[in-house]
Amino acid sequence: MQRMEHTSDRLKRIREEKGIGSGAELARLAGIPEATYRAYEAGRRPLTPRAARELAVPLGITWQALLFGHEAAALEGVVTTAVQASALLGQRASRKPEAATALPGRSLSAELVVMAGDSWALLPVYDARASAGPGRAIDSETVLYRIAFREDWLRSITNAPLDQLAVITVDGDSMEPTLRQGDSVLVDFGQKRPQRKDGIYVIRTDGGLQIKRLQVEVAEGKLSILSDNKQYDAQRSVSPNDVAVVGRVIWLGRQIGS
Repeated sequence: MQRMEHTSDRLKRIREEKGIGSGAELARLAGIPEATYRAYEAGRRPLTPRAARELAVPLGITWQALLFGHEAAALEGVVTTAVQASALLGQRASRKPEAATALPGRSLSAELVVMAGDSWALLPVYDARASAGPGRAIDSETVLYRIAFREDWLRSITNAPLDQLAVITVDGDSMEPTLRQGDSVLVDFGQKRPQRKDGIYVIRTDGGLQIKRLQVEVAEGKLSILSDNKQYDAQRSVSPNDVAVVGRVIWLGRQIGS
C-alpha cells in the first residue's frame, strides 16, 4: 500500500521539482525565517494556510495544491480562505485578517521569474487610483500590467510576502511636493498599523482611496492625518478605529517630463 504523502514531503518534493536547491533559498524567496521553513520541511511544525500562501508564490503553484496535493482539484472553489483550510486540516484558525483582502474583490498576484541569472518579482499594477486629494471612487481594480523589481533589492526594503505588494497610481495634489499627480507607488498591504514615526499610507474613506501621512499622537493614542501640501488642513486626534488603513507606501516611481 502506497504511503500517503505528508505536507512536509510534498513541500520538499515540489521545491526540488522547481529547481530550488535548498530550503534556505526557498525561505529567502518567500520572505520567511529559514529556521521556520526547515521546521515545515522536516515535519516538526504543521504547515499553516498562511505559510502555504507565502511559499506558494515562489513555487509557482496554488497554496491549496501545496496543502492538499492531489485533493486540491476537488476542493477548488470550496476552500478559498485560510479559515476554511484550517478547519479542514484540523488546525486552529488564525484571528488575523486575510492579507489578500487589501483591495476588496481582488486577490493580489505576483510572480517570480529568472532573467539573465537574476531573480525578478513581477508585481501587479492595479487600475486603482489613490487620491492625494479629496478621495475618489474606484471604478475598477483589475491588473493593468506588471512591473519587474529585482528580488534582492525588493528584499532590502521589505520582508513582506510578494502577494502583499502591488503598485497603484497617485491622483491629486494634496501630498505635493512628496507625491505628484500620476506617480506610481509601491504599497505594502501588510503594514496596516501606523508606527510612532510617521509614514505615508493608503487609507480608505467613504469617497474611495486616499494617500496621506499618518502620524501617531503618542500621548493620546490617536492619529493625525496630514497632507504635505500645506493648502490642505490636517485632521487631528482621529481614533485609529475610524481609519481604515489599506497599506503603507514604501517606494515611489515618477516619470520625468511629459
